[in-house]
Formats: sequence, structure tokens, C-alpha cells
Amino acid sequence: MELRDIETFLALSEELHFGRTASRLRVTPGRVSQTIRALEREVGAPLFERTSRRVRLTVLGKQFHDGARRGYDELIRTLQDCRVAARHISETLHICYAPTIGGDFVTRIVAEFEDRHAGCTITLNAIPTDRTGIPRALLKDGKTDVALVWALGDDGSAMQTPELTIGPVLATVPRGVLVPAGHPLTEHQSVSLEDLVDYELLKLPDAADPALRDLWTPRFTPSGRPLKHTTDDLATMTGRTELLADDVLTLVARGHGLHCTVASLLERFPFPGLAVIPIYDMPPMVAVSVWLTAAENATIRAFARVAAACRQHPGVVASADSGR
Repeated sequence: MELRDIETFLALSEELHFGRTASRLRVTPGRVSQTIRALEREVGAPLFERTSRRVRLTVLGKQFHDGARRGYDELIRTLQDCRVAARHISETLHICYAPTIGGDFVTRIVAEFEDRHAGCTITLNAIPTDRTGIPRALLKDGKTDVALVWALGDDGSAMQTPELTIGPVLATVPRGVLVPAGHPLTEHQSVSLEDLVDYELLKLPDAADPALRDLWTPRFTPSGRPLKHTTDDLATMTGRTELLADDVLTLVARGHGLHCTVASLLERFPFPGLAVIPIYDMPPMVAVSVWLTAAENATIRAFARVAAACRQHPGVVASADSGR
């Protein structure tokens, strides 16, 4: 039984005439008859008495009419209310963001949105470093409406799932490796993943999504050579379940390992004694807005439009022979 079947039944209950009902619904009289017969088969008894002179509801038809009318009217009211809510900009929007995207950039997006939608207030929180690539968990906790995070690829589609909607790309940034000042890799303006095989890379937390770990810190070079990773992961090395950017910076500065990151890391978190060397054969990271598809509303769509309008110009990935 479909909504259209109930609409046909209710219209015939009012018109008590197949021709007028068909004209009202812009279908053929045969279509009306077919729909009513199907309903009667589903109910198990006639809903209308039909003669050559008149059409009227049976006793069972009247009972079905009363229940169907209540249910139909409630459904239509709910649909209308939801349509209004879907177009309404809510009073509060909860945003979280990966700190390495840049607090200044995120603040500019938020300020632009609040200027355009003065009635909506945004709560803004940074995401711990170890959670920046798992927006599904962040969004499902009910405390976040939109996450601004890093994703791999030109359009962020690597993060796409049936549950998540990926907004437009907000920024594109080359990859790099974080090393201590004076490290042999600092002799080059850019390096290949092949250049990293002799050095240990900080292992991302074991709790992280395996696919995410491989995106941030590959296990193999393009030629198939294995890359070394520290025996202990970042969570074990720091004794913290939620990592901050400074945790990674200090581990590299103390010589515990190198770290694959975004080339702009030290612009966001200056740290004397460290350097980021661009990696020319890794695909860039893109910053995107992400939200639960089922939770999408007018406020989220409006924020995504504003964020896209604030897009930063893509970074330039170093060429293969740059600095070699």
C-alpha cells in the first residue's frame, strides 16, 4: 500500500464518482478502479458499494476511511513541518576541525558564516590528532554536526561512505616528512618515499582505521619496498589516548622517528629545530567538510556553501627532480 493509493481512496470517498475522481487526480477512471480493487484485495473485503447509479462507502469502508484520513493528515503535516525545518537555519551549529588545517583558516570560514547568518551561533572545537581521520565516530557522538578534516585525493572521495557526505574541497596541500633539523634529508629540497626506507616513521595509533594509517603513513614505497615504522605506536609512546600536534612534534624532535604529514605543518605549529621536507611522489591531502548524510539540513548546507566560497588556493606539489 502506497501513499498514492490512500490519496486515491480518500478522493473517491469524497467524490463518490470514478470519473470525477480520475479527473481530480489526473489519471484514468480505469486507474482509479484498479487502485481501489487492489486496496480491497489487501483489506480482504469491499470498501465501496458500486451500482450503475451510485458509489458509496461500505461499513468497513467508513472504518477504513476514518483511520486512513487521520494517518494521511498526520503524515502530510509531518512532511510539511520537516520541509520547513529543512529550509530553516538553526540557532546552533557544532563544528570540529583538524588543527593542522589551520585555526586561522577555519576561523575565517566561521566568521563569514556568522556574518551571513547572524541568528546562528557556531561552537568550534579542535580534534585530537589521532581522531582527525575518523569523522564518522566524531559525528555519531551527537556533539558534532560538521567535521573539517583531511582526506586523500583530488576531491576527498577516499573518505566517501553511504553514511557520510563529503563537501567541496576547501584546500589542497602537498605531503611532507617531518624531520629534526640537521637530518640528512634536509640536504634536499624534496624527497621521494624511496628516500625514507632507511628511517623509522612514527607508527599511528593501532586503534586508527587501517586504511587511514596507510593514507597518512604508507607501508610501502611506489616500487614496493617496505617502509620502517616504530615498534610502539604514538599512543603507547606518549601514554595518551588522545594525541595533540605537540605530541608528534616533540617525539620527532627527540629523535624517536620521522613523521609523514602535510607540508604546511610547521606553518600551523612553528617548532624550532624541526623541518618539513616535501615528498613529491605522495598524493596531496585535501581539506573537506564532512557530515552524516542522514543529519543533513539547511544549516549544514549553508555552512558547506560558505566554506567552499572561502576555499584556499591549492598548494604546489614539488616536482620529481626538485632539489635533487
